[in-house]
Amino acid sequence: MADANEPLAYETVETPAPAPHKGFDFIQLGFWAALVVAGGAAGMALTWSDAVGPAGAVLVIALGAMALVLVLWAVRGAGRKLGVFPERGAAEAAAQTTKRHVWLEAIMEPALISDRGGASVAANAAYLEVAQLAHEVGDSAHAPSVDRLFSSNPGMAAPIYRLSKSAKAGIARTELLPALLIGDSVSPTQFEASVAPLGKTRALWRLRKIEAAQAAGGGSVDARALYVEDAPVGFFSARRDGRIVYINQTLRQMLGLPDGENALRLEDIMRPEGLKLMKREVRGQSSQRAEVVLRARDGVESTATLITTWSGKGADALTRSIVYVASATEQQARRAPVATAAVAGSDAAMSVRPDDPMFSDAPFGVVRLDGEGIESAVMLDANRSLVEMTGGRAQPGARFADLFVADQGTAALADELSKALDGARTFKLAGTKDRSADVFVTLDRQGRPSAAYVIDTTEKRELEKRLAQGEKLQALGNMAGGLAHEFNNMLAGIILNVNKLEIRHPPGDPTFFELKSINEFAARGAQLIRTMLAFTRQQVFRPEVFDVTDALSDYYTLLRDIIDERIKLDIVHGRDLPRIRADKGQLETVVTNLCTNARDAMIEKSGGGRLLIRTSRSDAAAARKDGFTHVTDGDYALIEVVDDGGGIPPDILEKIFEPFFTTKAEGKGTGLGLATCYGIVKQLGGFIYPVSKVGRGTTFKIFLPAFTGAIEALPEQPSVLENAPAPVQESSSPRSGTGDLAGRGSILLVEDEDGVRGIAAQLLQSFGYSVIEASDGEKALEIIKEQAGSIDLLISDVVMPGMDGPALLKEARPWLTNTRVMFISGYAERDLAKALEDDRAISFLPKPFTLRQLAERVKAELAAAA
Repeated sequence: MADANEPLAYETVETPAPAPHKGFDFIQLGFWAALVVAGGAAGMALTWSDAVGPAGAVLVIALGAMALVLVLWAVRGAGRKLGVFPERGAAEAAAQTTKRHVWLEAIMEPALISDRGGASVAANAAYLEVAQLAHEVGDSAHAPSVDRLFSSNPGMAAPIYRLSKSAKAGIARTELLPALLIGDSVSPTQFEASVAPLGKTRALWRLRKIEAAQAAGGGSVDARALYVEDAPVGFFSARRDGRIVYINQTLRQMLGLPDGENALRLEDIMRPEGLKLMKREVRGQSSQRAEVVLRARDGVESTATLITTWSGKGADALTRSIVYVASATEQQARRAPVATAAVAGSDAAMSVRPDDPMFSDAPFGVVRLDGEGIESAVMLDANRSLVEMTGGRAQPGARFADLFVADQGTAALADELSKALDGARTFKLAGTKDRSADVFVTLDRQGRPSAAYVIDTTEKRELEKRLAQGEKLQALGNMAGGLAHEFNNMLAGIILNVNKLEIRHPPGDPTFFELKSINEFAARGAQLIRTMLAFTRQQVFRPEVFDVTDALSDYYTLLRDIIDERIKLDIVHGRDLPRIRADKGQLETVVTNLCTNARDAMIEKSGGGRLLIRTSRSDAAAARKDGFTHVTDGDYALIEVVDDGGGIPPDILEKIFEPFFTTKAEGKGTGLGLATCYGIVKQLGGFIYPVSKVGRGTTFKIFLPAFTGAIEALPEQPSVLENAPAPVQESSSPRSGTGDLAGRGSILLVEDEDGVRGIAAQLLQSFGYSVIEASDGEKALEIIKEQAGSIDLLISDVVMPGMDGPALLKEARPWLTNTRVMFISGYAERDLAKALEDDRAISFLPKPFTLRQLAERVKAELAAAA
C-alpha cells in the first residue's frame, strides 16, 4: 500500500496486491516436489540411461513436471510478482498511470480531478500544498474536495455551489472567488476557480491565483478590507444615481438578499425619505446621521440609523454608508433560511472592489487587534475614522483598552470590553469631551481578539437627550396650560373687581393707592403667565403677512424709549427681503427681549455701546457657516441683533435658552427672557442661535421662513390686539370716559367661573348693554336656539366642562348668522389658533383683561357687525 505522506499517493487508484497467505501452503509444497521430481528424472536419464529404460518415458515425466510448475506459477501469481507473466492489460494501465502523473504534475497551478459528484480522484502537489495551508488534508487515499477546502469561508458557498452544479452537468465554468485568509496567513489570497469536463465521468478543477496588481487594478488586496464584509453593522456603497455598487454580507442578511442579486438600487432597500437624505448628503464631506426606514426583500420594514459620507463630485460621487439596526440579531434569525451562511467574524471573506478602499474610508472606526485577551490586546492598524474619533490616540502598538475611560477601574473596563464580544457596548472615549462610542469585538479561530468596530454615538445620544428634554418641555407645556387657565381666571376676577372698586373710589380716595397696588401685582402675575405660555409654545397667535423692514421701522420709536440713552441704536435693512407670516406683536416681544439683554451687557462692560439690528435675505447655508446645522433648506428673512458687550463664555452659551437660567444678580432677572424668545421663534417655524466671542460681543440670529403663498384680502380687524398687553393701572378711574365705552346691544356671556361671569356681566350692563348669562356650553346652546337672530355678540370662554367654546360655536353656527363671536380664555389650545386663522371673523381676548379692555373690544366688535 502507498505511503500517505507521499505527494503522489493520492494519484494511485489500482487495487493493492493480496497479502501473502499465512500458514502451511500445500500447493507450494507440490510445486517444489514437482520441481525435484522433474530434476531427478532428468538426472537419472542422463546418468543411468540403461537402468531407467527407454529415455522417452523419462522425458515425458520431466515434461509433465515442468508443465505442473508452469500451472502453479500462474495460479499463485508468482509470475506476476516477478514480472515474468504480467496480467493482461497491465502494461497499458501502467503506461496510462505514468502518463496521468506526468500531465497533472505539469500543471503549475493547483489542480484536482474529481468525479461528476465532486469526490476527489487525484490531485497535483500544488493542490495538496494549498490543502495543507488550509488545514484540510483529506483522508489517507484522497485529497480534499474543492467545497471541503473552502468550507470554513461562508462567502465561498455561492460560487462553489455554482461550480459544482456545472461539474455535475458536464459544463465548463469559471468563477472569481472572494479573497480569503488561508490558515494562519495574515495576507489575503484570491483565486480564480474553473471546472471543465474530463471524459464522460470526470471533471478537472483548477485554481489560478490572482496576483495583487491584477486583483486591484494596480493596487493590492488589503487584508483590512476583509473585516468590512462581515462587520456586525450593515455597510453599502452607492452612486449618485442611486445604483448600489457594494453591499456587505451583514446587510444582505438583514434584508434577506441572496448573494447573486447584484442589480440593486437605493429605492429597493429603503423608503423615499431615505433617498432624499442620500441626495442631500452629497453636499458635505463630513459624515451625517439620520433615521431611515429599510425595506427587506419580504416587505418587512424596520427603522435603522444611517451614517453616510460622500466622496467625489457629480456623477462619480460615491457614498459609503453604515446601517445600524438595534434588532439586527432578530432580523438575521428571521431571515436565516434566505442567507447562505452566518457571520463568521474576521475569518470571513469578501469581494474586494478595486475602486473602494472600505477600510480606510469607512465612516466608522475599524481596528485590527493582536493579543490573548481583549483587555491586553494591542492595535496593529486603525483606519482614519478611528484615528480622528480618538484624537490620534488610536496608533499601532497602543493598547486598545486605553482608548476608553475607565470610570470604574481597569478591571471593570476589561469586563465591559469582554461583553462586547456578544454585542455592542457603550464606552466613553478617552481624551475627548463627552464623546461616546458603541464597540463590537470579533475573535479569530483561536478565540483571540482579531478586530474591533467603533461607532461614534455622541450625536445619537445628544439627539436622545434632546428628545427627552423635548418630552419634558411638552409635559411642562401641558401643565403650564392648565395652570395658566386657572391663574388667569383668578387674575381676571381680581382685576375686574378692582376696577369696580376703582369706580367707587376714584383718585384722591384714601383706598385708591391700595387698589392701585393690587392692580400692579395682578399685572405682574399676568405677565409671568404670558411668559410661561410663550416658552412652552402654547400662545394663541394671529399670524399675518408683513414686511420685516416696515414692522421694525414702525417699532423703532418704542424700542428707542426702552433702550438706555447711553446706547446708540441703529437699524440697517437689507435689500430684497422676503415677506414673512408671523404674529407681529410676538416678534416685537422677541426683539425687545434681545435688545434689553444686549443693553444690560454693554452697560455692564463699558457703560454704553452700539446696538445694531440688521435684516437681510438668507438661507440654511449661512447658518451652517456658523456651525448651526439645524436650519432646514429654504429662503429666510434674517434678523440680527448685534451688540459690542462682553460676550458670552462657551460654557454659559450652551444654557442660555434653558428656563430660569440667568447670570444676572438676584432680583434683576427671571431667566425666562431668552427662553421666551426661543419658544416664540420656534412656534413661528423659525430658528434662533447666538454667535459670541468673549470680549467682543454677541450676535443673535433669527431665521424666519419666507412666505411664498398668495396674500388674501382679509377683513379689517378691530384696533385692539388679540394678545393684549399685560394689564396696567390706568391713569384715571374706569368711570372716566364711560361715555366713549357705552353702547347698545344684546350680549350672550358664556363663562363657567361664576365670579368672572358675574362681575363682567355687571360691568357690561353698567355701560348700557343687555347681557344674558350662561354657565356652560349646553345652556348657551339652548339660549341661542330660543333667541336666534336677536343676539348681537357671543362672548364665550374656551375651556369649559362638557361642551367647550369651539364645540359650542360649531353646533350653534346655523343660529348665529349675523352674530359676532369673541373667545376669552386664560389658555387656548392650538385647535383654537387654527380656528382663528381660518375664520378671521372670530376674535380672541386673553385673560386677564381690564374693564376698559373688555368694554373697548365689545364696542369694536359690535361696530364691526353694524
